[in-house]
Amino acid sequence: MRHSTRQRAVLPILAGLAGGLALYVAVRYGGPVLVVMMAVGAGGALAYFHTRVHAPGAGDLSQRHRELLARAEQQNDWAARGDNRGVYGTEGAALMNAVAPDPVRPPGDRLDVAEVVHTAAELDDLLTARKPCWRYAAFVSVLVIRRAGVRSRLRDARIGFIRPSGESLSNHFEVSGFFTDRLADLSALVEQVNDVMLSRGFQEVFGAPHGERTADPEAIAQTANRLMDIHDRFLDLSERCRGVSVPADCTDLRRDCGLLTGLPLEGFHTFIEDFVVRVDEMADVARYATGDVELDPVELGVRDDEDLLTRVSQRLQELG
Repeated sequence: MRHSTRQRAVLPILAGLAGGLALYVAVRYGGPVLVVMMAVGAGGALAYFHTRVHAPGAGDLSQRHRELLARAEQQNDWAARGDNRGVYGTEGAALMNAVAPDPVRPPGDRLDVAEVVHTAAELDDLLTARKPCWRYAAFVSVLVIRRAGVRSRLRDARIGFIRPSGESLSNHFEVSGFFTDRLADLSALVEQVNDVMLSRGFQEVFGAPHGERTADPEAIAQTANRLMDIHDRFLDLSERCRGVSVPADCTDLRRDCGLLTGLPLEGFHTFIEDFVVRVDEMADVARYATGDVELDPVELGVRDDEDLLTRVSQRLQELG
């Protein structure tokens, strides 16, 4: 009976992961002050971070369909910003600029805004100086610094390197139970990311949209650290799945569970890299902006991998 109980438990876990989790940070600029905003509900009030959970059926879309949707959203964003690529496409916009260039002249010199830093000492200086846009530069700087501290472990996760953990599973029953429990851990961590990013406390640390003085530097650093605490728990989970000793005929399940638990780490990596790019763009965008300018969103999401989920589910069923 215990076998069947575990097997029934794993199916909803996998179904929940198939939809993925996406967190969007819509970035706007008003002069040199970066404003991060979101729409809450349908026509609701503005807040700072926009969070969206994919519908359960989202994983059913073909890869081609998802690519087309992404391209359509990108072109719509360009059009909304007045970018010629939204009307003519990337190649067409380049031709139009060659035929009828209309350069926009900046209003002045490059603005001195906060930049992403890479050491704790530089972060202290950033939080002390509090240049324009400091709160978002500080937030992503914490992510960058924390990620650098586990970079070697992240490389091991990407290549699937196995470092024995000392845990050992001797039969199919133990293997099925172990990896079912690890999938439950994975699901709980994904949900925790969602809970943290949606919390009022997470939104409030950045202060009022156009009032950087209302932001709390200590709370910003703590919130970023808590997000990276979850990142490190994903890394711990991936290492535990890859490091356990299993029977020879279960090594494929160990490999696939290691890959599955590594997907959120990929999402964090993309989120951090994209956020760094947005902060780097702030000075130039602020020079040219005559009002609020909306840039492309920064996404923290768990990528869908239907084939991987199917393989894990099937192997657990076979072992059960």
